[in-house]
Amino acid sequence: MFGYITPVKTELICHDYMLYRAFYCGMCKTIGKTYGQMPRFTTNYDMTFLSVLLTSFKDEEPQYKNVACVLNPFKKKQCVFNSELLNKISAANIMLSYYKAVDGVIDKDGLKMRAAKSILNKPYKKVLAKNKALDQIISDGYNKLRLQEQSNCGSIDRVADSFATLLRHVAANILDVDANSKLDEAMVELLALCYNIGKFVYLADALDDIQDDYKKNRYNPFLADNLGFTSRSEFIASNKEDLIFSFSVVVNRCIECYNNIVPKLTHGVGLLQNIIHVGLRQKVDELLASEKKLKKPNI
Repeated sequence: MFGYITPVKTELICHDYMLYRAFYCGMCKTIGKTYGQMPRFTTNYDMTFLSVLLTSFKDEEPQYKNVACVLNPFKKKQCVFNSELLNKISAANIMLSYYKAVDGVIDKDGLKMRAAKSILNKPYKKVLAKNKALDQIISDGYNKLRLQEQSNCGSIDRVADSFATLLRHVAANILDVDANSKLDEAMVELLALCYNIGKFVYLADALDDIQDDYKKNRYNPFLADNLGFTSRSEFIASNKEDLIFSFSVVVNRCIECYNNIVPKLTHGVGLLQNIIHVGLRQKVDELLASEKKLKKPNI
């Protein structure tokens, strides 16, 4: 995905930091074992958060193993392994990454996206063979987004809703539930959290990419009705109150949904609370303060 859902490391206790790293490394190892070494580049923070969240919600006790890392072969790292949920999330991550690459090729994002699509073609087909329903969810979501982009949709909420709904249905697919059926209250709140996380990611990515999208004449929901765009910093300065309001609505809803499911969570509560209560707001502050595209943090 994109990498905007991250903890604030300075406020994490050692145990929670190690837990986050274990899930991140576990996803990387799972992808490498199942789909080959090259697709491991798709490992990202957003799906790591989803791994911790869904594992805790489903009360799946993580199993840990110390393994060597190709980036640091002389020091073993603890990682989650032998997790059915992590297998499903890794598969969803491959498929989401593939469609993101396809979208990038359509948008003429250059050699990087064409290379990513080529690398992910075989892993994508492997996931497709086992989960056609997931492919339908993501394909429909991206097709809807593409139509909105082609019509130069000026409603940020409407376009963000498309990606948010996509992520909600992906989470439901991972959990083997029908997102459109009657669900218990806890599941409703969990999927609502996933929906709003998806909305946050879409808004964050759109604002982060605004300068590049303007230069390359690509669709961006923030640019659809903004004919006087000159620069990222000027746009943020001129629209700061509206941007803070838009992000605050989504962040507050994430916090509300998360608080409603805390009684169902079995582990990683401190880590998840750090991400939801602190990490999202810090990411907004970073986006509003930066004059150029954010660099992905090191975890």
